[in-house]
Amino acid sequence: MVRLVFKGPLSQEVGPTLDIEGGGNLTAILKKTGKEHLLLKDGKPRPGVIILVNGKDWRLTSNILSPEDTVEIIPVNHGG
Repeated sequence: MVRLVFKGPLSQEVGPTLDIEGGGNLTAILKKTGKEHLLLKDGKPRPGVIILVNGKDWRLTSNILSPEDTVEIIPVNHGG
């Protein structure tokens, strides 16, 4: 199972961790959370959310997740 780890306010909205059966494309995995409106925009990871796959920026990975992968999702909070 792909393990999703949510940080900050997302952990209250989704829960601290969520295990998704199987592997596949990052976007497809995020859709399986049932909270894609918080995580995706126009079918891509939402701006303002840092996504790490096994500790590396998701944009530097192949975008295909295997069942052993851990994905950390960290919202970037803006103030002003």
